[in-house]
Amino acid sequence: MIRRETAEILLRAIIVAITILALYWGLIWIFPFIYPFFIGWLIAMIAEPAVRFLERRLRLPRWLGVTLSLLVLVGSFLTLLIFLTSQIVVELTNLAEYLPSAIDKVNQYIVQLLTQDNREISLIIHHIQDYMKNNPEQKTEIINSIRDNVGVITNKGTQLITDIISGIGSFLRDLPYYATVLIFIILAAFFIGVDWPLIKKRFTHILPKRIQTTGGLVIRDLKRALMGFIRAQLTLISITTLVVWVGLMILGVDYALTLAIIIGIVDLLPYLGVGAVLVPWSLYLLLTGKVQLGVSIGVLYLVLIVIRQFLEPKLVATNIGLNPLVTLIALFVGLKLFGFFGLILGPVAVVILMALHRAHVFVDSWKYIKGETAGGRG
Repeated sequence: MIRRETAEILLRAIIVAITILALYWGLIWIFPFIYPFFIGWLIAMIAEPAVRFLERRLRLPRWLGVTLSLLVLVGSFLTLLIFLTSQIVVELTNLAEYLPSAIDKVNQYIVQLLTQDNREISLIIHHIQDYMKNNPEQKTEIINSIRDNVGVITNKGTQLITDIISGIGSFLRDLPYYATVLIFIILAAFFIGVDWPLIKKRFTHILPKRIQTTGGLVIRDLKRALMGFIRAQLTLISITTLVVWVGLMILGVDYALTLAIIIGIVDLLPYLGVGAVLVPWSLYLLLTGKVQLGVSIGVLYLVLIVIRQFLEPKLVATNIGLNPLVTLIALFVGLKLFGFFGLILGPVAVVILMALHRAHVFVDSWKYIKGETAGGRG
């Protein structure tokens, strides 16, 4: 009896594992064929509140409400994309030319600190100087090492900027293909938006009652958690980018838009955030004698901290957030698995897993494996 029960548990575990793997590989296989329609569905869902408003309040036909909503949504996105792309290309091109000379200045400054007497530098620097005077051979090796490492950093930074510009160039070269895909996405969003009430009704009738209940819980939780998480993060990043952009423009800093976008992306990192860029930058400016600009960057950082401390609790209170440590782990795992886009996919995957957990999907799967039902063992 025990062996039979164990065999049944093992069989059910294998069924669950095969089902999960089949769903996973099935999604991977089918996604390249359906992604325009998936994106179209997302756009239609984003526009759905506006469509309902136009339909109920202004008594517009649904097709007209969908048309107007998509025109505003897609038009605004394309306008913003074209503006940002053109600005970033110009600023990255200039930055690629400026970066080697800027890092060379840093190299010269470090070498100067280590080779010249200066009463204003700290006691640690004096000890380093004394050590180098007493060990001229190691002094030469250290200076050469600094120069080599700075050279590597220069090459890597320039290569990164060049790759970004090259990627934008490749995108523009393949623009006819992307334009065709965009047409499919817009058409899919339109037809899904127009027929969404009917699609939702038919899809609901097809599914068994049990799946409807569990699926409804997962979808509602995902709507609240996933969309709330994305909305909160996008709001914070947008505010950070805007404040940094305006601040850098007021200070007369070159490449203000590109730097603001980079700092906004870095703001995704928990614990570190914008301080990972602004604090070292401010210290460097202070050390190199640009005191006014260094203090201004520091003040900008303090302003951002105050804004975030005021807004973040309110945004997180109305949305489902993640523990900072869990977010950090999700960011790192996502980065290792999917590269840069993993910084977005990692936290999103965790939010989805949390939604499945709250909908008791894992508990129900485990009960199925053990042969239990709602009323006890089966």
